[in-house]
Amino acid sequence: MIVSKLLALVDDMYPNVATTETKIEFMNLAQSELSPYFGIVVEDSTLVSVADQDSYAYPTGLTDISQIIGVFIENQATPSDRYDYTEYKKRQDYQNPQSANGYYQIINSTGAKKLCLYPAPDTSSLAIIIRYKKALTDLTASNLAASPEFDSRFHDLLAIFCCHMICSIGSSPDAFQADMFMQKFESGKDALWKFQMEQDTKSKHKRRDNPQWHKARSVHIGY
Repeated sequence: MIVSKLLALVDDMYPNVATTETKIEFMNLAQSELSPYFGIVVEDSTLVSVADQDSYAYPTGLTDISQIIGVFIENQATPSDRYDYTEYKKRQDYQNPQSANGYYQIINSTGAKKLCLYPAPDTSSLAIIIRYKKALTDLTASNLAASPEFDSRFHDLLAIFCCHMICSIGSSPDAFQADMFMQKFESGKDALWKFQMEQDTKSKHKRRDNPQWHKARSVHIGY
């Protein structure tokens, strides 16, 4: 569903006087909430290891550990095949990584986030491959023909969330309607979760029929 149709849907569900820019801002807030779970899966290989260095700034497009699906480091400068990588597992507690080959996140005093590896690499110049869910691209008032970057069957969630925000902080707040729209949003998000899990389960058993499998070389799944 393109942006212009989403805007029309908002007006149909809840007549309002909010500007186009405000409505799109609310829709982008919804996208920010959905991005860590339903963003486009990409792989980044711009980071390289530095011997004895355990923390690395996130590459462009990655802002939080919640987006990460997997981290892999080359075993040698020129891997012989897609299995020639060491996989790092997510660790919840940076003070007690519990086992080797883990990654976690640290945040400094200014709020900057970094990816940390345990143990620190002992070799420099090895590619660090990060598979993650890229943040959904923000919608804009200058391109009403654009379409959100997730399954079109669930695009109405953006309009529903927008109505919730209009009812919550608009010129005429309506707590009852705001709560109703939020319940619809949460219900729709649960349905999207269910759909995503079903697709992930199918792709594990039918890897060669999965478009994402064909899209790019992958150290984890194969190509």
